[in-house]
Amino acid sequence: MSLPEPLPVLAKPSRRGITLAAHTRRVRNEAARVASARPFVCQKYQQRTGEDLAALLDQSALWHDQGKRHVRWQKPCQEDYRESVRTNKDCGSRIRRAGFRHELASLKFMREANRDLPLMVRAAVAAHHSKLSHRHQKRWIDKDEPTFEVFWSEFLRAASQFRIGVKTDFERAINERYKFAGVRALLQLADRRVSAAEEGEILPPLETFRYEFPHKDAAGNPSYRGVQKDVRKFWDEPFAVLRAPTGAGKTDAALLWAQHQVEQGRADRLVIAMPTRFTANALAITAAKNLSATGLYHSSALYTRTKDLYAPRQTHEEIGADAPLFECIHGDFTIGEIERFIDKEQELARKLETPVTVTTIDHLCIALTGTREDHHAIFFNLAHSCLVIDEADFYDDFTQQNIVMLLRALRALDVPVLLMSATVPESALEVYAESGLKAAKIHEDKANYEDTRLTLTRFSRLVLQPEDFSRLLRRALNGEPTIIYINTVRRAQELYHWFIKQIKEDDVAIERDEIVLYHSRFTEPHKVNKEVKLLRLLGREAWKNGEARGVAILTQIGEISVNISANLMISELCPVDRLAQRTGRLARFEHTDGTKSKGELFVVEPHRINKKTGLLELSPAPYGHYTNGTGWEMNEALKRSRELIVEGDYSAKRFVDLTNEVYPVPEKLASHVFDNREALRKCAILNWLILPQEEVRAENDDEHTKDWRSRDIPYQNTVYANFRTSGFDFDEVDELPTTYRGRRRFELRHGVKCHAYEFAYAVKNDLLVKKTIEIRERDPETVYLVPEKYYAEESGLLFTNDESEDFDD
Repeated sequence: MSLPEPLPVLAKPSRRGITLAAHTRRVRNEAARVASARPFVCQKYQQRTGEDLAALLDQSALWHDQGKRHVRWQKPCQEDYRESVRTNKDCGSRIRRAGFRHELASLKFMREANRDLPLMVRAAVAAHHSKLSHRHQKRWIDKDEPTFEVFWSEFLRAASQFRIGVKTDFERAINERYKFAGVRALLQLADRRVSAAEEGEILPPLETFRYEFPHKDAAGNPSYRGVQKDVRKFWDEPFAVLRAPTGAGKTDAALLWAQHQVEQGRADRLVIAMPTRFTANALAITAAKNLSATGLYHSSALYTRTKDLYAPRQTHEEIGADAPLFECIHGDFTIGEIERFIDKEQELARKLETPVTVTTIDHLCIALTGTREDHHAIFFNLAHSCLVIDEADFYDDFTQQNIVMLLRALRALDVPVLLMSATVPESALEVYAESGLKAAKIHEDKANYEDTRLTLTRFSRLVLQPEDFSRLLRRALNGEPTIIYINTVRRAQELYHWFIKQIKEDDVAIERDEIVLYHSRFTEPHKVNKEVKLLRLLGREAWKNGEARGVAILTQIGEISVNISANLMISELCPVDRLAQRTGRLARFEHTDGTKSKGELFVVEPHRINKKTGLLELSPAPYGHYTNGTGWEMNEALKRSRELIVEGDYSAKRFVDLTNEVYPVPEKLASHVFDNREALRKCAILNWLILPQEEVRAENDDEHTKDWRSRDIPYQNTVYANFRTSGFDFDEVDELPTTYRGRRRFELRHGVKCHAYEFAYAVKNDLLVKKTIEIRERDPETVYLVPEKYYAEESGLLFTNDESEDFDD
């Protein structure tokens, strides 16, 4: 029942006194603005479903909060409002204790008004606070409101119409999900934007795709080269594959391709999917200069955007001319207001609402699972994008098969796709054809295709520790700029400490602050600092000015993430396509006189002692499959690469030829790879409408669900490091969060991921300090803090653990 008039019916207990009528009017107006700002979305929705998206969205906006008129919600809201006014502090405790879901009452009022609205509208209303979920089924069972359970049964019947055993039901589920996700996603977008505006917050605009090609000739006309010219040959293919070496101008070619898709009415935004969040960061920095707006979704990006709010200002000259610059809002805004604005920009990027979003393949694949409410928005926005997949790990069957399922969904949604790689093998076409998207050929840039780029030397001695290849390292100690790729974090840390020891004990030509270790086991502030330092030492400007110096010790995250170069490179053995990617950082820049050197590449084989046999053997991590209790089993790509990589001169063509030899035909899928692909397919079918019991809770978790994994690596846990304390004395730490925003900032500034077996070792041996944080009505959360002896800004997270040599990134 409703409260009698003339009492004002409130939309929320905020002391601003926002009425339901005013809030509903604003949401309807904002929904209309959203639809108006997205004409392509409305057009495609009409073509695919026969429905008017703007009209459906208006109906959902009209009814979404009408359940707040119910006395079981409105009475505690009125009481909270009076307390908010009395204390001048917003209160909502009575509403939370009432436990009454207003959106379910909205469905009831809708039916009582004899409004037979489409199920898409009812689902959008039911889901706009994430309660259309098996985990929240108990919310739908109310002895005083039996119609709630009737509504739940209706949604269950709709959700169960597809079967995992029916071959075509994947595509049917994808298409039906599109129909429902549109109203669902855009209602939430409009509602949350209005709620933020009602609290006085600044909203980022909903922008459109714009791109200006940056390279001009003397007359001011576009000056295309290589693949930038060739892109016209394939930009009308629904799925195109481009092979071009590093430095060939692939990024601008991809943006030209995207511009064509938008102009031809096939998309209204661009999504660029990278292998990792670190590579995504680098590409966003490059692309942002010539685009309307670039959204970058991952934690490193958010820290980069917010770090200047808390740190002393530095000039561009102080941090290096090659350093990434991110503008920050200034003027009459408080830090809190700026933070909230950046949060909202990140939210748009996470849901692919920005004109260009640079993200990861994992972020897109997990959206297919439908295991978190925002997956429906990501899914719907991806359907209106054109997608560029920039590099893919061909050695990783997990990744490749996840891409196959993603392509299968994109084919059903008519999303144009361009896959780019320096070394994509011919056999990849057959793999991707399983999705139904069949590329006619691999388009290639063969400019300078056979020119010698480097000389490769195999280091003959088995390498167990840094001393075993000290002869090579001596050149770096003597001051020669050097990039060293190490396959695991643990060995990279050992090498860093070896360099520091040599600097202390020997007369060398390099200083301690010219040795930079860069891997994933750092906090976000330290990752950003290291990227800036690497650019200053080995970036384009350093080479241009004749000031290049230093040693970069990198793991896989350095393969395409930071724009640096050296003429000397040492790399541990890895699959040949990854080696080719690493050499993209070899002799990359011109000297002061405009010439370029031929690079020198030395390949070393990392070894370990087999714990069972006591014999030396090649250490394969992370190129293989990890099993608890057994360790890493080498994959075929690494085995073949070990045989085929020989000494001599190498060109782009030679790397491509070797890649085709390493991957001659698609591998027969291992059972665990097949099962993982099937898990993704099943999730897409079973969760198309209702969220599952086992939801993915964390916003930044793109790695796995209960049944599916993005990559064939061990599960990871987050620990928290780099506090202003010493030893194990964390009692005085004042940085534990008490608010949602504080919790996010805590994760951002202190979170470090480690593998589950490393975490278990640390917990078992009491290496971590356990703390509990409580945020409003949320359940208490246990977090684990890292004492300073196990974390350092120079070397990152390191526990003493016999298995830690197998860390993979």
